[in-house]
Amino acid sequence: MTMLLRTLCLAALTAIGAESQAFEPANFNVTQALVERDVNVLALPELASLADRSSTHACQIACDSLDILYGSHAIEFENEIGYSLFAKKYWSRIVGEAKPYCIFWPPTPDSLSVMVLISRLSQCPFAVKSGGHSAFAGGASIEGGITVSLEKLQEITLSADKKTVAVQPGNTWGPVLAALNTSDVTVLAGRISDLAVGGLTLGGGISFLTNQYGLVCDNVASFDVVTASGRIINASPTQHPDLYWSLRGGGNNFGIVTTFHLQAKPLPGDLMFGGTRTFPEASFPQVIKAYVDLTLHSAQDPKAGSWIAWIKKDGAKLASTELWYGAPLAKGADAPILSAFYQIDAVSDTTMTRGHANYVLDHGAGAFETYGRREVFYVATVKASHEIAARAVDIFYDAIGDGTEIAAVKGIFPVLVWQHITDGALKGSARNGGNPMGFDPAGGPVHITQLACSWDLAQDDEVVYKTMSGIMKQIKQESRDLGVANDWVYMNYASQYQDVIASYGAENKAKLKRVAKQYDPRGVFQKLRPGYFKLDRAPVPDDRYFSY
Repeated sequence: MTMLLRTLCLAALTAIGAESQAFEPANFNVTQALVERDVNVLALPELASLADRSSTHACQIACDSLDILYGSHAIEFENEIGYSLFAKKYWSRIVGEAKPYCIFWPPTPDSLSVMVLISRLSQCPFAVKSGGHSAFAGGASIEGGITVSLEKLQEITLSADKKTVAVQPGNTWGPVLAALNTSDVTVLAGRISDLAVGGLTLGGGISFLTNQYGLVCDNVASFDVVTASGRIINASPTQHPDLYWSLRGGGNNFGIVTTFHLQAKPLPGDLMFGGTRTFPEASFPQVIKAYVDLTLHSAQDPKAGSWIAWIKKDGAKLASTELWYGAPLAKGADAPILSAFYQIDAVSDTTMTRGHANYVLDHGAGAFETYGRREVFYVATVKASHEIAARAVDIFYDAIGDGTEIAAVKGIFPVLVWQHITDGALKGSARNGGNPMGFDPAGGPVHITQLACSWDLAQDDEVVYKTMSGIMKQIKQESRDLGVANDWVYMNYASQYQDVIASYGAENKAKLKRVAKQYDPRGVFQKLRPGYFKLDRAPVPDDRYFSY
């Protein structure tokens, strides 16, 4: 190494160290930070002892302290009624099977700050649940630690100038949109009402308006964040811009967001067009062509979008095609970019003009969502291509066909879902300094190829995971053979075996780790919040399964 290179490396390391110390000094005292938040540590006998010694009863001490500070209405223990009822609030039974030492409902952002500091002092790990829509254990639940449920943080405030909407993470998207439906503005939001604001936004977030404006995370004006030192700061393009960049797709690795300040978008009367048009197997070639053409040419009219769920129902193969348009239409064919779908005979059609809020509310529990079953997500990305799309459909139906191992699984319901990241979404990802996901607008639009599968029994987990991984491996290999491979993994649809952050590219991964080191020099959100997609690994590293 040359002297100049050594000097530059030393300067860079010194700068990083200085930045870390500037945010959290090397001599940071957790006990003192609690005192500064009006927490009398001496009044919490078990906690007070931790100022001088460690304990083998970390989570008992942490949970008892939260109980004393915030009362029994804010915490539940295993022998209490609310504890057992809480598990039913998770979409996936797998997530709800974890047994935390206690469940904590912080009543305010400040109480979240206190919880983080108590976790640090006691070394009791924690997980955070916004809506609990992850598919695997550890994302929004934890075994033996503190599960923090944000459901009491439900404020929604439209600014006086109607430019931003402050939304706390205990909200789901249905109520958020309902609160705006007479304001002539809306926000980029999840397309299913039961999804919560927190996880969807921090992982990216696809909306009915994404082709126009980008992902949900690209339309956040700023974030209020509880950091590892207990400080609550605002991250925006002008304040802590590196943290702002990291939160737009970086997941739960940097803090706990207490308020998302979402950019409002005009939508007169809250009206748009949308619904489901379902096609039989004989029409699959035309449906594939119409969908890929829409993806490739979406720049001609970014108000339009689609997803397709390829399913098997009562032995029949169906393409359940969601079509939408960000303005009212008398009929779908009135939008030329969607007209190809209306030239194909459908077995059913629910498309119509409706309110954005009502559209999302229609996609809720009982319609698109079934709670309490075992679930898995898996995802791969390919460049938009007619050929890879057709091959993916064949691979999927071959893998789940009669006589396959997975076909015998009790309650099995596998779905192949296509979604697109179009030119408009790619351009939106560059807004306000960009995001860490590593999109390449010059590379053209891509398809998210997602597998979603539900089933009944834990004894069949391995068969399901093996089959889903096998489908992804085949699609990935076909994409390489056709020259349309893309390594990006969308966090919100990834399996526990996928290393999402690595898929963002080496440069962005390194930057995310530098930002984490600056705001969290002791690695609190890597070690004490161990679940979901961390900066250096998949949630469950296992090279037997497809990663990316």
